[in-house]
Amino acid sequence: MVDHCNTDTFFRHRLLKSITTAGLLMAGPTAWAGAWVPAEGDGYNKFAVAPYNAKDFFGDNPDFKEFTGINYSVYAEHGLGNNVALYGTLLYQDLKQTTQENVTTRGSGFGDVELGVRYQFLTDPVVLSTAFLVKLPWLYDRDAELPLGNGQVDYESRLLLGKSLNQFGYIGVEVGYRYRTGDPSDEIRYLFEYGFNATDNLYFRTKLDGTKSVGNSQPFDSAASPNLSATPEFDLGKLEVTGGWSFGKPDSNQSRWGLEMTWNKDLYGRNTLDGMGFQIGLTRVY
Repeated sequence: MVDHCNTDTFFRHRLLKSITTAGLLMAGPTAWAGAWVPAEGDGYNKFAVAPYNAKDFFGDNPDFKEFTGINYSVYAEHGLGNNVALYGTLLYQDLKQTTQENVTTRGSGFGDVELGVRYQFLTDPVVLSTAFLVKLPWLYDRDAELPLGNGQVDYESRLLLGKSLNQFGYIGVEVGYRYRTGDPSDEIRYLFEYGFNATDNLYFRTKLDGTKSVGNSQPFDSAASPNLSATPEFDLGKLEVTGGWSFGKPDSNQSRWGLEMTWNKDLYGRNTLDGMGFQIGLTRVY
């Protein structure tokens, strides 16, 4: 399942040494939006479960009835020093798609693997970073009855901007281009984010996460797609609202665990599912 259940797009880290360097006066996980890079040896992990359900479709697909899915995801990010970090996501998916004739197809297993590197090259007056990511389809059968992705390699470059608002939180803006090998269309990726800490432990953030197709896919019939969450060419804008709690003190030198809840809704799109989901995540900042 592409982008609907996986609400993790370049996640989020900590703390006083790096925050002070970046000019942030916040503490806790919301101090790290996508543009900020963790210091050498610091990192962030998230283990999450994300159910998703759609009974509508953006576009003409009269045969569609319902799509349900659950993503189990692991996200990891680690600072290498010199303003460089590695990050990656591994997904396990359990998907079900049903037609109006009550014909149901199912698919389960590991989905696409995403691996990336991010470099922060500016800290003032805003934080600017660039990222490169590769998506690998090596863990599933693209010819399955309900495939867990499009089955091709993607390459993405992205520019990330972050700005501290001090006690009022932070804002983030991201824009990227994803080159997709094979038949699917290339994509423009964009993201707008705002987050703040209510206390040393409680934080909130909201994101608009978008995908805009370039329109260069091979001809296809979206209604005949075996996986309607991963059609070869689609547009999608998704709203995410997250609340989280970090245990322990923000100035601790030990790993800091936390819990997150995210609600997400597909707001607008073309040739893709129109649904809603949520995510429960266990986080670790070190």
